[in-house]
Amino acid sequence: MEKIDFLSCAEFKLIKELMGISDNDKTEFTMDIRADDSNLKIFPGGIFYKGRRVILYIRDQAQYGDKIREYKFHLVNCATLKTMRNQNRYGKYVVSTSTSGKFKVNRIINNRPVESEERLHVCKHCLRRLNQQGYNFTYENFSIEEFFRVMNDDNSGNFQVLPDENDLTAPTNVYPQNWNEISRRFKAKHNYTCQECHRNFSDCKSRLHVHHKNGLKNDNRESNLEVLCYDCHQTKHNHKITRE
Repeated sequence: MEKIDFLSCAEFKLIKELMGISDNDKTEFTMDIRADDSNLKIFPGGIFYKGRRVILYIRDQAQYGDKIREYKFHLVNCATLKTMRNQNRYGKYVVSTSTSGKFKVNRIINNRPVESEERLHVCKHCLRRLNQQGYNFTYENFSIEEFFRVMNDDNSGNFQVLPDENDLTAPTNVYPQNWNEISRRFKAKHNYTCQECHRNFSDCKSRLHVHHKNGLKNDNRESNLEVLCYDCHQTKHNHKITRE
């Protein structure tokens, strides 16, 4: 795949100047883009930025205890992305144009983001769909640059719906500072009753949580919240919950 020449862009030159980077510095840069950028187009055959493909991944990755879970990056509209859309959790994804395999990641530990740059792996469901179409990509030796090169003239099978944010613009997926007050008011509004099993927990309020339906802890619209007991809340997650 031919790389987009951002070095000749006037806006990018201004950014370099503000950062104190010499215009003679030819270091390659990765530019991450907003989903509402007019250069970003969604066609039946795929998603492209200035005619080039983009990829999706989850930037904010919750970490519980010492266990580190790696979320994959996605190349096509695979089974995982379809499931996330059906579960209303697609908003956790951001758009990236990186071809290096390294991505900006926020490890969320005790509701605090720890920024890092990490090498992520490709989604196996994406590879399975691609290989069903006649390609021969391997998980162990997968290269994003090679993928873009091979797919340069093939416009089939990318994402149907684009996330609203990219890895630079998306707000960090953590609870707001006033979350305890939001949670308390919402439980009281629903009379400390679990909206799933309908049991009342007025005498044991600590067993009652407020769940974010789309997985975004910063989205505290009432339509995105539901009161759940600990047991019902646990069924919504594939990890052991320790707090709301």
